[in-house]
Amino acid sequence: MASSSRNPVWWIPSLYLAEGLPSAVVTGVAGVALLDFGHSAAETAVYTSLLALPWAFKPFWAPFIERLGTQRSWVLAMQGVMALLLATLAFFLPQQNWLMVTLALLAGVAFASATHDIAADGFYIAALDEHRQAEWSGVRNTFFRVALLAGNGGLVWLAGHYKKDHGAASGWTLAFLAAAAALGLLTIYDCWMVPRPSLTTKSNSLKKNSAFGGAWATFVQKPGFLRMLIFILFYRFAEGQVQKANIAFFKAAPNLGGLGLGTDEVGTLYGTLGVVALIAGGILGGLAIARTGLRRQLWPMALAMNLPNILYIGMAWAQPHNRALIGGLIGVEQFGYGYGFAAFMVYLLYVARGEHATAHYAICSALMAVGMALAGLLAGEALSITSQFSGGGYFEFFSWVMVCTLVSFASLWKLPLIDDFGRATNLAGGA
Repeated sequence: MASSSRNPVWWIPSLYLAEGLPSAVVTGVAGVALLDFGHSAAETAVYTSLLALPWAFKPFWAPFIERLGTQRSWVLAMQGVMALLLATLAFFLPQQNWLMVTLALLAGVAFASATHDIAADGFYIAALDEHRQAEWSGVRNTFFRVALLAGNGGLVWLAGHYKKDHGAASGWTLAFLAAAAALGLLTIYDCWMVPRPSLTTKSNSLKKNSAFGGAWATFVQKPGFLRMLIFILFYRFAEGQVQKANIAFFKAAPNLGGLGLGTDEVGTLYGTLGVVALIAGGILGGLAIARTGLRRQLWPMALAMNLPNILYIGMAWAQPHNRALIGGLIGVEQFGYGYGFAAFMVYLLYVARGEHATAHYAICSALMAVGMALAGLLAGEALSITSQFSGGGYFEFFSWVMVCTLVSFASLWKLPLIDDFGRATNLAGGA
């Protein structure tokens, strides 16, 4: 039987693999599947943006998770539900007129995944003291990103490789069954390995979450709240649009303005090489902030996130055929994204400081999801307009994205921030 004394090495990796994999499936893998089944880039951008909305609204039902059962039971239940939904989705794919059923099932996965996030993050806080929370945060983030790699890389490659001989329906059936099987195995494993925190720890966690309503009031009263809000919503405004169009651009035939990559190549170049570059950029970004503080890194990181998007304009104009070159350009862009994203995540920690820190961070993450949904919906509209241009309109779309980088840069204007926040010496000194 699991106990609260179980070493975190036995349950944190599995907990965050189960948190990251459904997120990858809904926000990334499903988009590639929709493109393979003939849906346009504009439709796919809109569908995947709407499917991400449950993560934006999770603070509204977070307080009820504590009151109805334990965090551990919610974690296990949601993992099982997601496995069943993905298995059901796999069997609907070969059917005609499957779109609405597929979107409904994916929406169910998204809702269950957002609920799992609430319970898993709350469980992490309840099961570990503050020192161990910090100690294990790197492992937690690493395995979440490994799950993204497995989804956006492994599942997409599997679907693309298998569909060459058996068709898209069979390829994606296999991919979604693999995702369902992975979550099912993680659920069985976690039933044994996820500990049961003490009643005292759980009641303290419940007390913190019961004040969630008050947390909203104190959140909007933070000094410089409006500028904080603008930053959270719009710092990723340009990059968020790129993420809704790049897969379609990679897969589109050259006569339609794309690069003509196969689904398996997308899984290898973007889902694997790109994610590795993203992780490397995030690690180096974190080290840079620890060395100098966030204030001195804001502009360099905003530039690193946004300027590499010009590479997409170059690829849309030149339409290179060399896979190594394409992979290198993807790696540069994703490295810059990871490096710039580090500033965003550290700033969320800054906003969440003080009383109700856990609740405030949950609100910040929800607002982040709202910002990405807005960017994705705008990308869908922009793709719909630019697709009417000759050559598929990707050159014009990515040119529009570069204009949108001005919004991202404007979000930095007079941003409230303590000068040395994030410096390792400052954190070590407890100042």
